[in-house]
Order: sequence, then structure tokens, then C-alpha cells
Amino acid sequence: MHSQLSGNDLLIGELKEQLDGLRSNQEQNLAALNSWQIEQEQVTGQLEHRTKQFNENIKNIKQEMQELHAQQPEDRLYSRAQKMVKLGAGIDELVAECQLPKVEAEMLIAMYQRQSSSKK
Repeated sequence: MHSQLSGNDLLIGELKEQLDGLRSNQEQNLAALNSWQIEQEQVTGQLEHRTKQFNENIKNIKQEMQELHAQQPEDRLYSRAQKMVKLGAGIDELVAECQLPKVEAEMLIAMYQRQSSSKK
């Protein structure tokens, strides 16, 4: 019986060592998990910040595109007016065809004439 008690004591000692080892592993795993969780929270914060910046950039680009789109008809009229001036159109023609104010039509013709005279 005495040997049986000794055997049980040894077994209990081994089980305690195993339990201590498991606790130590559990503590290490928990510390690693906490560290990983903190890292993931930081990464999430960075991604949220980048996403916000990205969305702001998209918003700004859309606004710029809308502004450019709104300007296009006016730009086309000026391009058309310049072509007409090169082909010899007069002030009244530019006013009627391109819907330009008379002063702007006069200015376009004067600019074209200066450019033409400076190239010669």
C-alpha cells in the first residue's frame, strides 16, 4: 500500500507539472493573442483612415469632372469660334453662330490677327 501511495504521489506530481506547463502555454498563447488583436486594431484603423481618404479623393474627382463637363459646351463654342475666325468669319457671324458677346468676338478676331501678323 505504501508503494501504491508513492506511485500515486509521483503521478500527482507529474500531473501538476503537466498542468503548470499547460497554464504556461495558455498564458503565452493569451499574450500572443492579445498582441495580435492590438496589431489588427491598428491595421483596421489605418485601413479605415485610408478608405476615408480614398472616398474623399473620389468625391473631389467627381466634383472636378462635373465642373469640367459643365465647362465643355463653352469650350466647344470658343474652339468653334477660333476655327471660324481662321476661316475668315466676321464679328456678326461669330455672335450669331457661337453665341458670343460682340466684345469677345472682336477680341478673338484681334488676337487671331496679331498671331497671324507675328508669324509672318
